[in-house]
Amino acid sequence: MLPSKISRALTEPQRAFLDAFFAGCDEHFFSGISLRTLPANRTLIGTDDASCAYVYILLNGRLQAIEERVGDEPYRFAELSAIEIVGDFELFTKADSRIVTLTTLTPSRFLSIPSADYIAWIRQDANALFIRTQILIRQLVAQTRFERQNFFLDNRTRLLYFLLGECNAATAFPLRIQFTRQEISSKLGCSIRTTNRVIASLQNDGLFTLKHGKIWISSAQSRQIQERLQTLT
Repeated sequence: MLPSKISRALTEPQRAFLDAFFAGCDEHFFSGISLRTLPANRTLIGTDDASCAYVYILLNGRLQAIEERVGDEPYRFAELSAIEIVGDFELFTKADSRIVTLTTLTPSRFLSIPSADYIAWIRQDANALFIRTQILIRQLVAQTRFERQNFFLDNRTRLLYFLLGECNAATAFPLRIQFTRQEISSKLGCSIRTTNRVIASLQNDGLFTLKHGKIWISSAQSRQIQERLQTLT
């Protein structure tokens, strides 16, 4: 069972997942686990961190996965939301350092688990390993499906899907898109010039508003984006 000081801070869905995941743990294992919070725009895991000292379970918030080594600019290739386990891929692959950087997009809360304790436990716990394998397979299937879909889309439609994803994750409107043009270009897989041209076109269609170069989306515009994508597909 989870320690009461951690269990009290959890929602019912979080507690249900963790109770199932940690069902085979003994009390000694929990002595090294702690709750950790980070504000937005902070680094949780940094590329080239050779210690790989902790595994994290994201309970609240959103993370941005960044590949630092593919080009001149960091490539932001995925977003992660709760509940998610991060930091153990390197343990499974025996990597010498962290493979990607993870930063917080929103204020986030985690369970922090010493890596040595985590890998020693999950090697012996068939139930926990099965749950973790299920999660990894779901991620792989979702990523592969997204890549297949994205391959056939034009840049205009890719931007619409990106904006819809941000709208779906928003807690309030109007929504300000926090990413820079360079970051959006990396997500779309095109040049900044192309990104600027597509943004100008969609602004002319009234799907969002530009203020000081930043994209702002109202709740009505969010519905229009969703309707536009439904028409396209």
